[in-house]
Amino acid sequence: MDTILNYLDNMFMSLPRTAEVMRAKAELAAMMEDKYQELLAEGKSDNEAVGIVISEFGNLRELAEELGIGEVYSNESLKGKAKLIGAAEAEQYLDLNKNASKGFAIGTMLCVFSPIVLMILAGLQEGGYAITDAALVCGGVVPLLCIVAVAVGFFIYHGVRVEKYDYMKKEVITISPETEKYVRSRLAEVERIFLMKLIVGVVMCILSVVPLLVVGGMLNGSSMHCCFMVAVMLAIIGVAVFFIVSGAVEKEALQVLLQEGEYTPRKKEEQKIGSIYWPLVTCIYLAWSFLSGDWGITWLIWPIAAVLFAVVTSIYNSYSRPGGRS
Repeated sequence: MDTILNYLDNMFMSLPRTAEVMRAKAELAAMMEDKYQELLAEGKSDNEAVGIVISEFGNLRELAEELGIGEVYSNESLKGKAKLIGAAEAEQYLDLNKNASKGFAIGTMLCVFSPIVLMILAGLQEGGYAITDAALVCGGVVPLLCIVAVAVGFFIYHGVRVEKYDYMKKEVITISPETEKYVRSRLAEVERIFLMKLIVGVVMCILSVVPLLVVGGMLNGSSMHCCFMVAVMLAIIGVAVFFIVSGAVEKEALQVLLQEGEYTPRKKEEQKIGSIYWPLVTCIYLAWSFLSGDWGITWLIWPIAAVLFAVVTSIYNSYSRPGGRS
């Protein structure tokens, strides 16, 4: 068994020492030992038993899915062709995204705020105040467009600044252990803050309709008061969205570097396939629909395509892993 266990250690050497991987390793060790003892009981020599066990259980590529570590194994396999990101570049990327998170959050908040002036003026008009339609356009629509323009400016400015790092979201990358330790410490801090921001933001979104319900329903408010309460609702939602977006963007940048969440190597490979697969499916759907005219039936192509996509990505992953066919 010493020979078998040493071989097992080499099989798992390149995988991260997570609880999931350690469980799979222990499970495979138990399977190997059971088979080894069974062979000895059948009268096989020690060397014969070791050889049979290794030949039967020695290919982790074939056993990964069965052991429940298929995605982990696939991700680690893809990291072999990963691009190394230096500590300085990683820190610059994180700092840039930290500033961008505020910019994107402000831009999103401004978009939600933009109709507030229009809603207030519309309420005053409904209340009998002397506000003409022209005044409503000049005093409400023009500020709306100006606020949206400022918001778009935030999006463009910060979007262009972080655009040069977009390759990190698409390509397989890797960072040094020291950099990973630093990034994980920042992620732990950001996750705590993001959780609080998310809770506050979601609660505010839920409660934002309360003023409108109270005035419009319980107090039988006029159209003017309802318009005012819609403005209040938009103001509350705008602040809530600021909290949620600012936290989400900063957390996403950390996940990009760690290649976690939606940015694992396996999912990046699936995105490459999807960039070809789904436009092709769309072309087939439109061609079939226009030629047959059976729009009530052709929609079935989407659930079928979704199932086939899972099959295609599984085949691609199995062939692209080390030891797979090329």
